[in-house]
Amino acid sequence: MSFFRKLLPFFEKKKSPSQATSQDQKLLNFQKRIGYSFKRPILLAEALTHPSFHEHKRQKPNNQRLEFLGDSILGAILAEELFHLFPKGDEGTLSRNRAVLARGSFLAELARSIELGNVLRMSSSERKNRGNQRSSVLEDGIEALIGAIFLDGGMEAARDRVLVWMGDLSNLLEQTQVQFNPKGQLQEIVQATRPKDKIRYKLERESGPPHLRTFTITVSVGEEGLGQGQGKSKKEAEEAAATMALASLEQRSDKATPCGDSSSA
Repeated sequence: MSFFRKLLPFFEKKKSPSQATSQDQKLLNFQKRIGYSFKRPILLAEALTHPSFHEHKRQKPNNQRLEFLGDSILGAILAEELFHLFPKGDEGTLSRNRAVLARGSFLAELARSIELGNVLRMSSSERKNRGNQRSSVLEDGIEALIGAIFLDGGMEAARDRVLVWMGDLSNLLEQTQVQFNPKGQLQEIVQATRPKDKIRYKLERESGPPHLRTFTITVSVGEEGLGQGQGKSKKEAEEAAATMALASLEQRSDKATPCGDSSSA
């Protein structure tokens, strides 16, 4: 049985032989591109199905559950790798680096590098609006893909693919952090979306001996707390808190993105 025919019950769409062959090849090429072949193709199908595809069929699976799982798996993989990569790094440094690598915009670029948008299943209107290239959709999709690989092949398979896709984490962090100014980016977003609110950084506590202090700082916009960070200096802790705030705002923005209609593409 062909790869695509195994997915027909899931997608509920009968394809002509030529369409099935074309789709079959597309999915096989995608698996070659990501370097992983699924033992249970249904997991790949679910990971590639945007909520708009089954919008009016609430019981039909989409990739949101796998996205939830993949987000946690990705966080665990990055946490372990960074723990070994920075043996002298404190909690604040490790958390900040993980937040940088798990940022939505970064994950979206990772998804583009494996051409994930070309194989996503979604409504026709969502695709017409280039939903398959929207950063929030791609971020969700790659997290769902990581979750699917984890369920299909275990943690080692998921870790292997994530680290291959990302490459050298040290170089990646160095390149990313040169361009990444979390406090500046947070200021720009707040000025554009909540111009009447002020950003406040509050020192919550200091700990450790005098020569090795750790600062914990929270950031709020108006009356709303958005993030907390730690660092060896107040500046470092503020940047960590701003990074967490950006992740929180980015996630909130993603959830507010409409899914489109239910006519399938």
